[in-house]
Formats: sequence, structure tokens, C-alpha cells
Amino acid sequence: MIAKKRDSNLELYRIVTMFMIVAHHYVVNSELFGLLVSSTNQITFNSIFLYLFGMWGKTGINCFVLITGYFMCESSITVRKFLKLILEIEFYKIAIYLIFVLIKIEEFSMQGLGLALIPVRVIENDFVSCYLVFFLCIPFLNVLIRNLDKSGHLKLLLLGLVIYTLFGSVPKLHVTMNYVSWFCIIYIIGSYIRIYGMPLLFKSSTPQNATGVC
Repeated sequence: MIAKKRDSNLELYRIVTMFMIVAHHYVVNSELFGLLVSSTNQITFNSIFLYLFGMWGKTGINCFVLITGYFMCESSITVRKFLKLILEIEFYKIAIYLIFVLIKIEEFSMQGLGLALIPVRVIENDFVSCYLVFFLCIPFLNVLIRNLDKSGHLKLLLLGLVIYTLFGSVPKLHVTMNYVSWFCIIYIIGSYIRIYGMPLLFKSSTPQNATGVC
């Protein structure tokens, strides 16, 4: 059996991405920054450090979804994979809930346990719920990607970026950010990088999947 070759650059990318997400949640959810600002009521070295330390959460999420697009465009979603993802999420949700109960951060209740058992709760700004819904969209995104040539793939990618970044920066256009649709755009970017590379940064040879097939 041939072992899969691991890319150290991507492994480092994953580590940095997870660190950014953890750092953001540490600053925001611990209320450390709010306590610091309210107690001093002025800009200090510590408050600036916390700003810089915890400001990369959304960037980390984008990077994480980009990795998903990079790898999953050449893979397939099965019921087994989806169930495995749900079981992993449920394990950590229940474990964290029980830890919070043990250290007296939360009082145990059947309602709290029930909420921990529900994989999808709010499809608005909850990353886990939105990622699960987005995960179900991947097979259809792959069908779309496989039927696009390089030019069409790039045009679709640019269209999504224009809608969310350019239009979103224009006053009164009111482009509302939605995690699921934004994840789909990032997925398309990740799949483009996997298939065609990054021509603006590298002059690589023609990829094997130059026809657009993942």
C-alpha cells in the first residue's frame, strides 16, 4: 500500500489557520478584551495586542474553507463521510458541554444537553451549522466545476468576488453576508487553485486536469 504524500506547506497552513481561529475565540468569547477596555477606558499596549492577536478569526475561517475546496473538488461526498463529520461535531459539542457543567460554567439541564445534540441550529452566523449545510452542497458544486472550462471557472469565481467584495463595499447596495453562499464562492476559488494553479504567482506547467475535471 502506497502511503499518501503529505505537503508540509499545507500542513503548516492548516496549523496557522487553526491558531488564528482559536486566538480570535480566545479574545472574543473570554470577554478579556471587553474587560480590559472597560477597566482602562483608553488605548493601551495590551488592548492593541489583543486587537492584533484576535482579529484573524474570519480570515482563518476563509482559509479553512479554501482548504476544503482545494481537496474536496477531487473527492466525493458520501453518506459515510457526512455521518462521520456529524459524529465528530457531536462528540466535541457534547464533550465541551459536559466539561462546562463539571467546572460549573453551566448548570446541567435536559434542554442544554438537547441543544448540544442538535447539529444544525442557526443558519445565519453559526459556523458549524453553515458548514454542514455547505458540505451538502459540495457534490453539486463539483458537478458545476467539472462542466466548466478554465475561462468559465474564472468568470464564475470573479462574479462571486465582485458581488461580495466590490458590491458589498458600495453604500446602499446592502449585500448581506451569508456563510453558506460565501463558503461556496471560496470553494470555487480553492478548486480553481487546485486545478489550474495560481498563475499570478507561479508559472507552472499545465495541470493534469486542465480540462476542468476534478
